[in-house]
Amino acid sequence: MNIHSFSDEPTSLRQQITYERSYERNIPSQPLQPYLDARPVQTKFSIFPIIDPRMQIQTPLIQQATYSPETVFNPGNDFGPWSGYSSNVNKESELKNQIYANTYCSQASYIPSSNSSLYKINWQNQYRPEQPFPDLFKTEQFCPVNPNLNPNVVGFALFNNSTRSQTKDLTK
Repeated sequence: MNIHSFSDEPTSLRQQITYERSYERNIPSQPLQPYLDARPVQTKFSIFPIIDPRMQIQTPLIQQATYSPETVFNPGNDFGPWSGYSSNVNKESELKNQIYANTYCSQASYIPSSNSSLYKINWQNQYRPEQPFPDLFKTEQFCPVNPNLNPNVVGFALFNNSTRSQTKDLTK
């Protein structure tokens, strides 16, 4: 229904339809499995505490299918029936790799040899684009000329090298 379908109906009918829609959002799409909680029994003042004093349940439990949030709408909070959680524990453990034991023996891991195709690269790039700047990767060869003619006088110290004053002192 859209908003324009209410135009010819009285207000009470529109309100009733709105209430029914709100009510339908509070009912699950199929019956959910009940959460059974077995409470502890006091044994302090019992005469024979080995026997379970709880009364036997007379109503049989109806077996429900395993809860799956993809197929069953649960209008409650974030907790669905326990069967949905317990059936997916193994899937979560597999995703976290928790089902495999941590072993430190030689059979625990496979390490291929260094001659394996994993380590040998036989691939070569066949695409050779034309370099627009040919001198970009050219390594320059410089002459082994040291412009410092007096390396023992000018720039010899590690710190406090005043090369300007040291070269002026050479001309004196």
